[in-house]
Amino acid sequence: MAIVHFAPSPSSERPLTVDFRSPGWFRTQAAAPARPPLSGLRVAIEPADIGGRWAEMEDRSVEFSGYGRVNEGDLNLIVGRRLNEKLTELGAVVFLVRDRTEPIFQIRPEELAGLAEDVMQNRPWLLPESFQLQTSSSPVGSARRLRIAEDLLLTKTIETRARADLVRRSFKPDVTIVLQHNATPGSTAGRLNAINRNIFFVNGAYTPAELREPEQRFRLLTKLLEDVTPIEAAVAGAIAIRFKVATAFPPVLSGNSENTRLVLANNPYVVARNLAFNREHDGPVVVTEPYFMNQADTLTRLMAGDYTGERVVAGKLRVSIFREYADCVAAGLRDCYQGGRAAR
Repeated sequence: MAIVHFAPSPSSERPLTVDFRSPGWFRTQAAAPARPPLSGLRVAIEPADIGGRWAEMEDRSVEFSGYGRVNEGDLNLIVGRRLNEKLTELGAVVFLVRDRTEPIFQIRPEELAGLAEDVMQNRPWLLPESFQLQTSSSPVGSARRLRIAEDLLLTKTIETRARADLVRRSFKPDVTIVLQHNATPGSTAGRLNAINRNIFFVNGAYTPAELREPEQRFRLLTKLLEDVTPIEAAVAGAIAIRFKVATAFPPVLSGNSENTRLVLANNPYVVARNLAFNREHDGPVVVTEPYFMNQADTLTRLMAGDYTGERVVAGKLRVSIFREYADCVAAGLRDCYQGGRAAR
């Protein structure tokens, strides 16, 4: 509960009382022994990106020579489906934000021309960082810049907000898990990386430039009043430990920088950063980014697809990488919930 005192008006001297508690925080009571371990826990699963025919438009499609094409949105959706099954088996109430490779927001890029021009001229902060990378060689006012702005506004900015609004209207989660796969910068050119690393994001580390934008200031204030950090840090930390055990990968060495902050004294895998999904969804949100898609073993496992049991993949007997991913997230939630570390 937060009580916000506004300046008194001539008609009223009473402060405005606002309940900023998320409608479904982690419960403090332990589950009964006979019940599934995550009984009553409400989890929104957000498979990031779109995939399918939208993958190139959203800049999430890469062809790796000798391996094939990878669409990250497709990968995230496979993990989302497996995680949905796993968490449901454990007793959680689950909301899968998308179950197909189509945008939630029903509009096409060509309908956004007027909006894209306005955003580029007056609200450039609404465009993702990838816009500058993709248009660095295109002159201002060119048709190419406009087309890329239209594509990214739909697949990134508008789609992200549409998904957050869908969850806001349809479900009251205790926690939202955003599923992504990581990669190094060389991935966009199809280059492989020698090693793998894991990283997990929570909300925070807003930069002064970002806070000049009024909508981001509003979301920061919302997150502060919701007090999401303790839950996000506990959940992300528990999931990170499960991935460390399963993969043995070291953390991405983000550390404390201009736009990142370490949040746990003994867990360098968990980093605060002002990402769109963390910011736009209400309540506690954890973004999971294990594996480098452009690492040879990981790429081989991804191209092998989803399967039951174990197979020899990349020279070793392994479970499906998609099930390994989902199992680690589910086990981390179970550890956190049963241990009471995320309870308010």
